[in-house]
Amino acid sequence: MSAPRLSEELLADYGWELTETETDDALTLPFFSITAHNAIYEDSASIAAYDAIADPRVTIGGRAFFTTDLQFRPPLSKFGVDPASVFGIATRHARKEFKKSVEADGLTEVRKIDAREFDRPGGGPARAFGYEVKFPLHDDVIEQDVVDGQFVLESELWAGLWPTEGAYAMAGGMYPLEEVEEAVLRQASGARLATDAKVHPDPEHDRERVFEAMRLVE
Repeated sequence: MSAPRLSEELLADYGWELTETETDDALTLPFFSITAHNAIYEDSASIAAYDAIADPRVTIGGRAFFTTDLQFRPPLSKFGVDPASVFGIATRHARKEFKKSVEADGLTEVRKIDAREFDRPGGGPARAFGYEVKFPLHDDVIEQDVVDGQFVLESELWAGLWPTEGAYAMAGGMYPLEEVEEAVLRQASGARLATDAKVHPDPEHDRERVFEAMRLVE
């Protein structure tokens, strides 16, 4: 089993590329386990800029999209449970665990800001959660230390969840809300940038792409 995938046509249209696949044991109990099959896509035009500015402890791209297939062993059907029938319970648990996951990836001040239903082919419940997050920047984005703490880039993150035949799948994406120079000067007006990296924020466009990809991922 593997993570849900985006079509080659959509990847070419958006300028995204598959940069990582991984499988994690999300939960292991004596008689039940959950395995997460993940795929990470990044915006090709943004990779170099984020490589130049990101804190090395951050393990997620600043303009990226992910997909996850949650494999339950045994599947819920073995217990006579239809995943769609307990979707409300699943969304509450996923929302809490997702926040912990992206904080473990290095993002800070993860704050839920919105939730909405969205449509997927074939119908069925699908729900997305929006978060404001801060993306930590490398200390070398400025020429000298002029402020205590760490510079961050304001960003937005969406995660969608829907039931599958035996469990659930997830997908979502993150994108910047401000330019690097804007972020640094907002936090330290006297700072001198040591980088010319630009992330070209376009939140409405990025949000539209994330939702379209969440609808179309298979």
